[in-house]
Amino acid sequence: MAATRSRGRLADPLPEGKPRSDAYTGLLAVSLIGMIAGCIFLYLDYDNYKGTPPPVPKAAASAAVPQGVLPQSGATGTPQPGPGVNGGATGAPPKQ
Repeated sequence: MAATRSRGRLADPLPEGKPRSDAYTGLLAVSLIGMIAGCIFLYLDYDNYKGTPPPVPKAAASAAVPQGVLPQSGATGTPQPGPGVNGGATGAPPKQ
């Protein structure tokens, strides 16, 4: 039996063209430009420190206690109740 040639879509596919660029290709280009600019700025910042020694840290700064940790003068150390009945902490409806 002789082979028959079909003219359908599957038998003779059209040659595919070059794929077109889309929005994601544009985002890749923008990110590449950003990475190159970041590297340039990093180099320029690094170049400013060439030949200068790093600053010496202060020794007394590590022993200092932050001011917000200690209670203020006159404070008893117990928290004050918030607004509402019993400070609003019980979750119960107010008494009438």
